Amino acid sequence: MEPTNRSTYKRQSMSNEFTNSCLGKIIILAVIAFILLIVAIATVPSEEEMRVQMADDIRECIQDNYEKRCDPVDEVFNNIRRPFTEADTTFNDKEIMEIFNRNNRIEVYHHTLFSTCRLVNNVHTDGLREGLGIFGIVIPFLNYDDFVMTEGNVRGKNNDRLMKDTAIPEMDLGDNPMLKPYHYKGNPDD
Repeated sequence: MEPTNRSTYKRQSMSNEFTNSCLGKIIILAVIAFILLIVAIATVPSEEEMRVQMADDIRECIQDNYEKRCDPVDEVFNNIRRPFTEADTTFNDKEIMEIFNRNNRIEVYHHTLFSTCRLVNNVHTDGLREGLGIFGIVIPFLNYDDFVMTEGNVRGKNNDRLMKDTAIPEMDLGDNPMLKPYHYKGNPDD
């Protein structure tokens, strides 16, 4: 009830009382959560859509780091913008993408409310989560340092190691000088 003046009270409507009560707020919150749950289930990206979007995001990440390396803050801002942009088509990245596909692979996992992409390579054998697909959008978590982009020999001819162990020759330092323990300001207890 709401006071209209000092002596009379005006009754609130039933909908007003429902929305202002604790139970009403809980029911409204549960209905909104249920609607979001149904929308999330209906808009989970398919495996093909996840692969296409992640390939485009990976291409963008490689293009961003091709000339100069991005720092971690730039990578975060680039990952925020990548779902809304596409990779540059003038950049000739056919050879680079072949190297990426040879050394890395993307695995897509479908869950009830979302899909995830994992990057698997020789460094991250269990895979690193690099993308999340929810509400029809693929959100990348890419970092160029997670990719294996270099390849080369570990051993040379005749199975020799490429990095040779260089032994440091021992030097004769002579007799030990007169060493005494360090005492703080002459106090032998410290």
